Amino acid sequence: MDTVENAMEFLRNSQGVIGAYIMDDDVSKSVLDVESSIRTRSNHEYRNVGYTMALNRQYRVCVFYSGVYVFEKRALVKLMTSDGTIMGTSLYPSQIEEYKKKDNLIWISEDFVVFTDIVGKGEEEFVLFPFDLPELEEAVPGCKNAIGISPTTSSDMVLKEKAGIPITKEIFTSIVAFNIE
Repeated sequence: MDTVENAMEFLRNSQGVIGAYIMDDDVSKSVLDVESSIRTRSNHEYRNVGYTMALNRQYRVCVFYSGVYVFEKRALVKLMTSDGTIMGTSLYPSQIEEYKKKDNLIWISEDFVVFTDIVGKGEEEFVLFPFDLPELEEAVPGCKNAIGISPTTSSDMVLKEKAGIPITKEIFTSIVAFNIE
């Protein structure tokens, strides 16, 4: 097997994964079109930096899973201003108790906080960052620069439709991107 086949086998056999396929250029472009058009209900810009980074990798794999996050990781969302100031952030489950002790923030949801003592300059936007996947690089020799990203709900629906996966809240979508040597 070659490196890409080994990576696909590794991903398909990972905990919770129910399917995975290599995203061709048409699928990648469809997702880019959707990701580029997203605005929040509060009319904030939404920028998926992770997907932009994924487009710069040789391979993008759509991974469908249920139960737990793939590799128990997820992307972080930050509320940022155009000058780079971070005014809010999503939290990993392991951070929640620590943040409950702080008094300089407002809880927007069970895992997202906005800092009350930080003010940035410029337009505010929500920015989604990727997570590193050293597990893939360690398991598959020749696989490099592996990242995972979370698509928006709209992109999730596009990816499920193209793969014939039921559009349901019980099946989650992640995109894994990597290069090979």
